[in-house]
Amino acid sequence: MSKKINKKNPLWGGRFEGSTDSLTQSFSASIDVDKELYAVDIKGSIAYAEALKEAKVITPKEFQKIKRGLIKILAEIKDEKFEWNESLEDVHMNIETALVRKAGNAAKKIHTGRSRNDQVSTDLRMYLSLKIDETLKNITLLQKSIVKQAEKHTSSIMPGFTHLQIAQPVTFGHHLMAWYEMLDRDFARLADAKHRMSVLPLGSAALAGSRYRINRNFLAKKLGFKSLSRNSIDAVSDRDFVIETASSLSILGVHLSRVCEEIVLWSSSQFAYVNLSDEVCTGSSIMPQKKNPDVAELIRGGSSKTIANLMGLLSLMKNLPLSYNRDMQEDKAFVFDSLNYINDSLVLLSIVIRGMKVNIKKMEAECKLGQITATDLADYLVEKSIPFRKAHEIAGKIVAHAESNGMQIFELEISELRKFSKLISEDVYSYLDPVESINSRNLIGGTAPSQVKKEINVAKKNLSTR
Repeated sequence: MSKKINKKNPLWGGRFEGSTDSLTQSFSASIDVDKELYAVDIKGSIAYAEALKEAKVITPKEFQKIKRGLIKILAEIKDEKFEWNESLEDVHMNIETALVRKAGNAAKKIHTGRSRNDQVSTDLRMYLSLKIDETLKNITLLQKSIVKQAEKHTSSIMPGFTHLQIAQPVTFGHHLMAWYEMLDRDFARLADAKHRMSVLPLGSAALAGSRYRINRNFLAKKLGFKSLSRNSIDAVSDRDFVIETASSLSILGVHLSRVCEEIVLWSSSQFAYVNLSDEVCTGSSIMPQKKNPDVAELIRGGSSKTIANLMGLLSLMKNLPLSYNRDMQEDKAFVFDSLNYINDSLVLLSIVIRGMKVNIKKMEAECKLGQITATDLADYLVEKSIPFRKAHEIAGKIVAHAESNGMQIFELEISELRKFSKLISEDVYSYLDPVESINSRNLIGGTAPSQVKKEINVAKKNLSTR
């Protein structure tokens, strides 16, 4: 059985005759999660206090007391000297209560015309904006590692795969730049999400707006917001910006997982395309020979959290009536978890790729397997004026003949090839060479080394402007 707390909450206890049940208090507290918002909460409160001063709700002297008190609290939190109190529920009430101790009655005026509803929405937008900046920086870090590796391998050939089956030859640099392109879309999505969340809700109060002449444009400028919310009900109940951030992070998480899946495959003894540095691998407790790609596996596995967190947010919000509901305090744990995973993973994956040694000989050797230039053979026949579908059929028959004899198509004698089409001559062998195949894909977006170099140069230029 739970016990009663003897003390009523000083910030909202006036309405209540009794104290809050201890289990209710513990269950409703969010301080363990939302204290992460302390810096933006204090920044927002200083700006709001200044707006109250300009509106003549508080005096300049009271403003200075509030500002000094909040700066002291910020220093205490950074120095880990601040005592967080669960009974005060959240970061906002902890800071405000501490401020009353430091600034006296002046501090009791800081919440005039402000609700925790518009306060937390403001804090969360400011916090996520900063965390997105960190994520964008880390995406750039990873992209630079990818480009640096790709630049070393613009002409290194490897099998390209579809359905995890050898398909056509490509360059290793071209494959790495596919990773770059995935991350570039992630960068753009998060930058867009940051732009859309730059709407100031402060001044909306609980849901109906404020009766005090608060200069919201002043607040927006002070806090770095690009625009003001136009509807106070929507402002305090909107969590689209959290969901959009989580959605962008989940897509990024999927991309990181796909990259890591390839790294895990390529570092296996079956592929042996790459060798990972010891700093991102571990051994086995029982098998002395093992070198496991644990970092890549953990990033791959951890990406599931970003998907689960997005589903959690969507489920949280889907049945909530307007405007604010207490359910919404659960939003932070989801998006904070995704941000922590993503930023750690981006940094770690950049280390993985930077230290990756590429087995060029193994990849080149496997470009002589799987009838890898069969498409080029069909293209050759097309250039001899055979319609593509017919050319595809002839090439398929040649592949079947080669495989029935345990051979690759480039190993067949010209006399054998001509049994399938009299238009085939000695020049066909240049089409069956994987290097020539790669060089022939010389158009924008193609795998030809010249095109890969161009794309790398474009990428380097774009990265240098961030």
